[in-house]
Amino acid sequence: MAELLRLGSFLGFLVLGFGVARAAGPARRRAIQRLLAYVLVLELVVGVCQVDDWPFTSHTIAVGRARADSRVCATELVGLDDAGREWRLDPYTFTPVYHSILQYWLEQGLARLTDAERERVLTFLLARAEESRRRLAAGQALGPERVLGPAGAPYWLLLPRSLAVPSSPYAGLRAYSSCWLVAEGPGRPIARRLLLEHRR
Repeated sequence: MAELLRLGSFLGFLVLGFGVARAAGPARRRAIQRLLAYVLVLELVVGVCQVDDWPFTSHTIAVGRARADSRVCATELVGLDDAGREWRLDPYTFTPVYHSILQYWLEQGLARLTDAERERVLTFLLARAEESRRRLAAGQALGPERVLGPAGAPYWLLLPRSLAVPSSPYAGLRAYSSCWLVAEGPGRPIARRLLLEHRR
């Protein structure tokens, strides 16, 4: 029954959309108003009831609360200075590629590459990290703030920024698999494993 209601709401959307396409003059304006009212009411119902009614959605990204003792893992990227000291890379280092997308790709895609392809990718990433290091060292912004300044909307409000950079160019790049408990947060990892290291 629920699937039939979803189909009905979608067919209603299509019928009203075709009505807009066929209408002309003042009738077109009324058809557009009906379509907009339909979409707004349906979006409101879907949002309040928290149900999925494709293409109308509740826009739910995450549901429920994580347990405090849940383990969370992510790929952490760091730059290396000449002395081998690690510098956490800012999440906007590889903009326009988002931090989370690059993590997933490193975890899933890097292993499928040949040695030569892998070398090219890591050389490229190190060059991008160095370009961002130079910008931060010069007091310039990264990410959305690069174009819009303080008005630039962040990719995710809770991403920890890492604006400290070495004065000399990065000599290498490392990636770690870092795990922590929800209650402790990413600042206190319970496990950290080296995934890759690339030197200039």
